[in-house]
Amino acid sequence: MVSSSIIIAFSLTLIAGLSTGIGSWLTFFTHRSNRSFLSFSLGLAAGVLLFVSFVDIFPESQALFTENIHTGNAFLWMMITFFAGISIMLLLDWAAPHHDHTPDETDTHIHRSNDPASLSHLKRVGMMIAVAVSLHNIPEGIAIFTVGISHINLAIPIVIAIILHNIPIGISISAPIYQATGKRGKAFLVAILTGMASPLGALLAWIFLLPSWTPLLQAIVLGAVSGTMVYISLIELLPSAECYGKHTLAKIGLLSGMIIMALTIYLLG
Repeated sequence: MVSSSIIIAFSLTLIAGLSTGIGSWLTFFTHRSNRSFLSFSLGLAAGVLLFVSFVDIFPESQALFTENIHTGNAFLWMMITFFAGISIMLLLDWAAPHHDHTPDETDTHIHRSNDPASLSHLKRVGMMIAVAVSLHNIPEGIAIFTVGISHINLAIPIVIAIILHNIPIGISISAPIYQATGKRGKAFLVAILTGMASPLGALLAWIFLLPSWTPLLQAIVLGAVSGTMVYISLIELLPSAECYGKHTLAKIGLLSGMIIMALTIYLLG
């Protein structure tokens, strides 16, 4: 019998994954992305993930290590798992880079040539982004799932932050494919399938992690999740927010995300 907490945690990863479809849908109705909205929302998402990582998940991982290893090296083990999470994301970025933070990033869907070779290249770009993002979404799905099992109230704002992250990702996948092929259905399908890597990560966590779930394993996973979310915030979200040119809005979004999470944790605590 599947518990309600597992169903809810898996549903959250599914919602987060489907959000790439929102970005895909937007490419069909907007000539140019709203830079102000993207800068603020990506800054907001970064603030949420950073605050949650350092104020809630990081300390809980350390506390679980303290309770379960009995060697006095809880902080050392916490650091090892934290940087292991960052290292995993670094390796994924090295093996399959999926972002290029340049001022022209929002203009990938504006294609000024009818050259078939150029259109073919544009399509390949979209597919390569889709493959790379899929690899990155798997650990994100694991993170949402594992946090959702034990802290549903904490998982919800994380999912919101991931959704804000996935909307421009969906745009970056769908836009070049749509411009190259003219097929909305294909562009939308590729974006949605890319997002489904998140629930795939949750499924892998369910199959391989839950059967051997212990407080010590929870400490290890939470430590790695904390590092993963810090990496996403500093290496992906904030540079993306800045590249849209609305620096003040990105900073306001970052601060707003932290304040919102601080108030949420305080009110729920």
